[in-house]
Amino acid sequence: MGRRINAVLPILTLASLVCGCATNAIRLDAAGTVQAQSREAVTATASYFDAIEQRRREAAAALVASDSSCLPVTPLRIQVPIVPDAPPAPLCLSAEAPMQGYAAFDIDIGSNPRAVLEPRIALIAAISDYADALAAIVEAPKTDVSAELTAFADQADRLARFTNFVAGTDLPNINAAVASEQGQSLVALIAFADDLAREARQVRDVRALVLERGAVVDRALASLSVQVTAWGKGAARNADDLYGNALFRTYIRNRATLSADQREQLAARIFAAREAAKDGPVRAARVADAIDLAAKAQAGLRDALAGRLTRQQRRAAGELNIERITRALGLIASLATPA
Repeated sequence: MGRRINAVLPILTLASLVCGCATNAIRLDAAGTVQAQSREAVTATASYFDAIEQRRREAAAALVASDSSCLPVTPLRIQVPIVPDAPPAPLCLSAEAPMQGYAAFDIDIGSNPRAVLEPRIALIAAISDYADALAAIVEAPKTDVSAELTAFADQADRLARFTNFVAGTDLPNINAAVASEQGQSLVALIAFADDLAREARQVRDVRALVLERGAVVDRALASLSVQVTAWGKGAARNADDLYGNALFRTYIRNRATLSADQREQLAARIFAAREAAKDGPVRAARVADAIDLAAKAQAGLRDALAGRLTRQQRRAAGELNIERITRALGLIASLATPA
């Protein structure tokens, strides 16, 4: 009987090793999938940012070209009628006071979408790696999550290069207290990610760190969705609004001297700019939704780590929240496609 047990033990040991290797391989594949989706989503936004930047330059040029009083300078000082019967007046001012019936405004083309959205997209990418690590531990409590947590730390460290974002000053009209909280929470997030990476192979220590300090991720994400939504309703559409208005102004002033083909081309550009002005809020809403999904995913996984769940419940929690992360990354990637 003893010999039979001794003979079976190597087989059981080998089976457990094979099972362990298979489980680890599945986890590595899953980690690679989320990381690949994250990088692809970030890369996909580059073309969107390039297109928006080109439109901003075209808007600036069209606005300046729409009136001979304007020079290619920034900010541009313009006068806008404030009464219905205001007499015709030059669009741009230098140092002089506005004409009667007009008010003066200093304008630019609006906050650069790359400056506003890029760091927030980078944060979502970092949270995706973090959520993937939590999902791995939830599903298999002793699994190796060093790849995911190293990726999280690397992504979080890159956030530091967005200095205005980390300081909480990259969006206009943000209350100083909110800006201060944003800066503190992002610095804490970066430190948290570094500490997790150092303990990545000690799953028990990782769990303890997540339960003790994981709320820093909540704080880092808390205000960003609201910020992006507010920005999308205002500054995100400024460039295309200005572009459309400038082209319309050019059309009005020059339609008598333009050929039918020229008027048609200019009208087509006006309609395109008007449509594009609706696009900024739509795309900003996608980023806001992605932030919300990432926030729910990491919070849900942290709650699962803290609870006493059955194996089936752990698997369900992991699948639900990885699906949320996948949807968040899909929303980011969709920025590069037409709205």
